[in-house]
Amino acid sequence: MAIPDATGSTIPQDETLQGEGKDCRCRLTTADRLQIERFLSFAGNSSVVYSQRMLDLLNRKLQAAVAIEGAAPPDVASFGRYISCVVDETETESGVLSFGLVARAGEIPVHTLLGATLIGLTVGQRTRLQSEDGTSRSLLLTQVGAPLAV
Repeated sequence: MAIPDATGSTIPQDETLQGEGKDCRCRLTTADRLQIERFLSFAGNSSVVYSQRMLDLLNRKLQAAVAIEGAAPPDVASFGRYISCVVDETETESGVLSFGLVARAGEIPVHTLLGATLIGLTVGQRTRLQSEDGTSRSLLLTQVGAPLAV
């Protein structure tokens, strides 16, 4: 399946960005894009080994995401916002979506498969959460809280 990007051209969409047959377009603010690009640059030049699945997912999101000018709408998962989601309709995950390189309690870092999957989703959107072993589970974004003061 292909989706139109911000310029109107189409980019093939991988199943990890699709949700059970629905178009699960990702929307990224300019600030989110910049943070993801910085992280990917760091990861490419670092001796730290990051998940290739997560790196590929972030690269695909940068290619396919619809651009948001200015602040993210209140229902879009963006850095610094409190996020809640349900995995496989049973497990609730929540925390502040972060781009920090060190995972802290109460945060969902973008350098995890969960964080990379959540960034840019909209409340009510369902997609697949990939695991390192290649299996996937259902993921539903249920809540996006206001950006936290820094």
